[in-house]
Amino acid sequence: MNTTLSSRPRSAAQRIAFVLRVTLLITIPLILVIPAALGWSFIAVLTAPGCAPGADPAMMGWRYENVGFLSSEFGRDIPAYFIPADTPSGLTAIFVPTGGARGGRLDEMRVFHDAGVNVLTYDARTCLAPVTNSLGYLEADAVGDALAYLGTRPDVDPAGIGLFGFSAGGAAANMAAARFNDQIAWLVSEGGYHDFNAEIDQNALVHLPLGMGSLFRFGALIGYRVSVGVDMSVLSPVSAMEDIDAPVLLIYGTDEPSLAGAREMARIGGENVTLWEVPGATHGSYLWTAPEEYARRINDFVLTLGF
Repeated sequence: MNTTLSSRPRSAAQRIAFVLRVTLLITIPLILVIPAALGWSFIAVLTAPGCAPGADPAMMGWRYENVGFLSSEFGRDIPAYFIPADTPSGLTAIFVPTGGARGGRLDEMRVFHDAGVNVLTYDARTCLAPVTNSLGYLEADAVGDALAYLGTRPDVDPAGIGLFGFSAGGAAANMAAARFNDQIAWLVSEGGYHDFNAEIDQNALVHLPLGMGSLFRFGALIGYRVSVGVDMSVLSPVSAMEDIDAPVLLIYGTDEPSLAGAREMARIGGENVTLWEVPGATHGSYLWTAPEEYARRINDFVLTLGF
């Protein structure tokens, strides 16, 4: 019987070559897909709908009002607390939420309250509807709604309204200060990113090998566009600094990755901007790391506003 070539047993080298080809056919697509999928997942987690619990100002023993104001996005009231200062300075702080309900960051509110600053704290947009968190861009619009509400209050001086925000709330406060520049008298912003695209580049491109950082970034860009509906390039508080005329106090820890971005924002903002780098502080630990200095910095900043 004749033996054809196709029926001959493969040599060891041929078998190894076959296994390598199959492995490459499986591995190469995975190498391309996995980093992009991780970038998409990263954005999906950050922008996921949700509402972190707030807190009741009664815990601090303050007088406060249970109020609300109309959301231009959703057409219904945004729940809020208005907390008047015991010894008013003429200033009012809009506390821009990071992604939770009204009453978040009571400890920082206490410092402003003690400095004679009224406080308005309100629910984030993710508490009002099952929408994604845009990480600051869409959230900045609610500041305009808050400004409209404060304009109806005879006990609020419209010339003394400023913003406070932390992390994504800090980024939102920066963008809102530029968006509503003629209505914002001052800004205190803590720990926010300076440019989200650049943050991804500085981390993913450096720490992921063999071009995987670019694939991660691609997945993140697509994920943000699909989740939020706008391009990620809008997340650029550093660009907003050129359009802010009000005095700005930036607070960042020396041990947090976004410090370099804060320095860039301070450079672009010029004389209007003061950057306090809290020694040894990590993201969000500024008040706990240096409580007395934190209170002094806020008080001094309030005094420089001249109210």
